[in-house]
Amino acid sequence: MRLKMLVSLLFVSALGAAEGDAVFKARCTACHGADGKGKAAIGTPDFTSAKTLAGLSDADVVDTVTNGKKGTIMPAWKGKLSDEEIAVVASYVRSLGRK
Repeated sequence: MRLKMLVSLLFVSALGAAEGDAVFKARCTACHGADGKGKAAIGTPDFTSAKTLAGLSDADVVDTVTNGKKGTIMPAWKGKLSDEEIAVVASYVRSLGRK
């Protein structure tokens, strides 16, 4: 029973990662780059940097994707992405620092 539950959790996690990657590629790469390293010319962060991500909690990332970031070009995605899409893209962003 425990093995079946673990396999289910891994499947859901893998599915979320795939969805997060798809949302990131469709919505975020113009400003954050296809690799998530950001674009210095427009001041977007490098999400592959462990140092960058160390300063952000999961809640910070979700809040920024949801509500945007004042004083920057980061738009609010609330109403444009579903809560699920926001959650999976935030999880994907967090995963970039572990690659």
